[in-house]
Amino acid sequence: MTENVGEIIEYHHCFSEVSPYHIVSENRPVGGAITVRRVHAGFDLDIYGVKMSRQPDPPAEYWLVYTKLKEVIDVVRHENNHACSIEVIPFGSTIVLDTRDHLQPLAMLRIRITHYRGIHEPAGAAEQEALKAVEAQLSNLGITAGRSRA
Repeated sequence: MTENVGEIIEYHHCFSEVSPYHIVSENRPVGGAITVRRVHAGFDLDIYGVKMSRQPDPPAEYWLVYTKLKEVIDVVRHENNHACSIEVIPFGSTIVLDTRDHLQPLAMLRIRITHYRGIHEPAGAAEQEALKAVEAQLSNLGITAGRSRA
């Protein structure tokens, strides 16, 4: 096992995919009809890597990448003046099956970027800037946007 996060990222062919993060809220006035509102509150940036072992628990490499991503996010959060919430969410026991590559098992981490404003407020410029900054940092680590197969 290597301690070099760049080598781990390259070995597992890590890539990222961005999707919108939505919050759904319901309003239930007494005697009135229920109204549902869906708000684009930020972004989910999912990072995938080819799972090489058959062990159910993630290997130490997974946690090394997770720790490095937390460090990177702390830098971005500081540069962003804490204008939005950025968190790294581990999915250590989750395996994603890649339907575009013969059900290749993938490990996954998620970076969620959202705002501190009320739940009815949509994402804005701060979240867009944070997304760009996170994507740039991921690129510096060798994590490509979209698919990358060596």
